[in-house]
Order: sequence, then structure tokens, then C-alpha cells
Amino acid sequence: MKGEFDMNAYFNWDEVPLVLFAKDLMKILRLSRGKTYELMNSANFPTLSEGRRLFVTKEAFRKWLDGKRRHIKRTPIILRTPIILK
Repeated sequence: MKGEFDMNAYFNWDEVPLVLFAKDLMKILRLSRGKTYELMNSANFPTLSEGRRLFVTKEAFRKWLDGKRRHIKRTPIILRTPIILK
């Protein structure tokens, strides 16, 4: 159920496995399955493959998170102050 605490989530970086598969990235980034595979298939993500399995090393993922190559698409939030008529 959305919004519930995930008991399978990682609590610190030491608990994260050396090789990350889609299910691991879904937990870490809190992405849907579709968005996770979209990320793993993007050109700027350090994905490796063995047959049909996609994965990324923990070290490469950390560098990607810390690096300037990461691009986040965000919808701008427009704050409007209410007009109060007197």
C-alpha cells in the first residue's frame, strides 16, 4: 500500500548490495518498476547487462548519484499569493 513503511528498505549505505538490480534501485530511489527500467535504459546511467539482466555496481551508482551527469526533470512549482479584496 502506498505510503506505508517498507520493511525491506535499506537503512544505510553498508546494507546496499555490491551489485544492484532493478528491485534494489526501486527500493533505494522509490521508483515504480517502469520508471526504474526507464532510468536503467537511459544513456547517462551506468547500466551493465548480462544477457537480459540489467544491473549497476554499487560504486558506479554512487558516482552517478554524486556526479554532475545526473539530470532530474522537475515540474516547476508556481506559488501564487491569494488576492484579497476588501
